Amino acid sequence: MRRLALGVALLSSGLFGCRGGESEKPPVHLIHNMDTMEKGKSYRRDTSGLFADGRVMRAPVEGTVAIGQLDDDDHLNKGIDDKGQPSTEFPAALKGSEKQPQIPESLADRGKIRFQIYCSPCHGVTGEGKGLVAQKGLEVPPPSFKDDRLKEMPAGKIFQAMTLGVNNGNMASYASQIPVNDRWAIVAHIRRDIQQVDYETKGGPAPVIDTSKASAVNGRGFYKLKGCNACHSLDGTRIVGPSFKGLWGKTESTSAGDVVVDAAYVTESIKQPMAKVVTGFPPAMPPQNLSDLEIESIVLFLQELK
Repeated sequence: MRRLALGVALLSSGLFGCRGGESEKPPVHLIHNMDTMEKGKSYRRDTSGLFADGRVMRAPVEGTVAIGQLDDDDHLNKGIDDKGQPSTEFPAALKGSEKQPQIPESLADRGKIRFQIYCSPCHGVTGEGKGLVAQKGLEVPPPSFKDDRLKEMPAGKIFQAMTLGVNNGNMASYASQIPVNDRWAIVAHIRRDIQQVDYETKGGPAPVIDTSKASAVNGRGFYKLKGCNACHSLDGTRIVGPSFKGLWGKTESTSAGDVVVDAAYVTESIKQPMAKVVTGFPPAMPPQNLSDLEIESIVLFLQELK
């Protein structure tokens, strides 16, 4: 027995204690797991031969949608109501239960923090448009959120400004930096803490528009619905663009020479705003996709603003 035990001990020592000698040959891998594969990086060429075009970064498979990217809630994601207009209300997804659909105060609380991070450099902590960037580097400073014009702006319109950007890139889109819910949180903060108004009582009811004909009444409605009021006042106040007050029939100095404000000029300014930029104002207006009826209504509206 003693000899048997000694033999087992020597055998075990030989099997488990032998570490082998050095070799220039690579070790043998019976199972080629991922630890032996070359790591693919987006900026490297594919060397595995898996992809015919040799590219590591792949485009999404045609006809597919990534998980989390398919969301048909246009109110939440686009800020529009069931008629396709900027919503005066907050999305139901951000409110409480169905029995008590109220906007939680925690939404505005979070919005305050997000506003200070992303918005205050230009808009200022108080929202009056006097942030450090606005004072030092912006040709067109942002308007004050305390202005009546912005207090009356639908909540969805403010959301869209963050999502799409405004004034031909003077404010770029923040959709990639600020998630959807946080954009609504910022709107809630602006309503509660800066404008100090109820979340959803401003913006007023949507104008009643007769889509069967053009009229000055319709033009006033389109002036608000299409966001013209964001840059053009009706009382002579200078904002981003010329005031509409007394504009009709006036001779304006532009980048293409003097022009008379008539139907042709208004139409061109809506469709191709860079063609004749009024002297003293920045080229900040993007082309607008308005129908002939909408443009004609706005022309009739301008004719009444003497």
